[in-house]
Amino acid sequence: MVQHVSFRYNENTPWIYKDIDFGIDLDTRIALVGPNGAGKSTLLKLLCSDVMPTDGLIRRHSHCKIGRYHQHLHEELPLDLSALEFMMKEFPDVKEKEEMRKIVGRYGITGREQVCPMKQLSDGQRCRVSFAWLAWQQPHLLLLDEPTNHLDMESIDALAEAINCFPGGMILVSHDFRLVSQVAEEVWVCDNQGIQKWDGDIFSFKNHLRKQIDKEVSNREKGVVKER
Repeated sequence: MVQHVSFRYNENTPWIYKDIDFGIDLDTRIALVGPNGAGKSTLLKLLCSDVMPTDGLIRRHSHCKIGRYHQHLHEELPLDLSALEFMMKEFPDVKEKEEMRKIVGRYGITGREQVCPMKQLSDGQRCRVSFAWLAWQQPHLLLLDEPTNHLDMESIDALAEAINCFPGGMILVSHDFRLVSQVAEEVWVCDNQGIQKWDGDIFSFKNHLRKQIDKEVSNREKGVVKER
């Protein structure tokens, strides 16, 4: 439960949210949309306690495991370790290397890619390691911030399929409308220090944006004509 939450980073920065109020559960499948700087990533940070509300309260079930993927996660991997060493270190309950090889292999990291230092992997391959790490935490709620960066079309479709098979809740921030259309049941718009549910799907929101842009361009052109 997010109860009357307001947030800004400090007294010298503008309010990002003011008095937002909503609830999410394990049936939630939401895509957050809105202009850059409106607070989409900040909302995910609030939900998983990376930052704390300036005012208001966020209540979480004490047993709820939250898994957060953000677009810089692959940059935080220990690059001198191999994917196999990293996963064995993170999940000591998996004792056998062969078992961990199978786990990592499910995410497209196979053969030499599993045992070479991760600094030798591409950004896309490191993202796959991050997804393996995230999935093996077995979270109840997924917070996904731009998960398609560095992924090819085939990987994005595989991600969509995996999300749809996931039994928990999900909140997604993504500019990839194709992914959003495949996995989100609701679209929430972050703007003007608040959050509003969009009455329609992601494609109707895209059309709304297009009309807004066309209107702004038209107004600018009219202004130029008047000045002449």
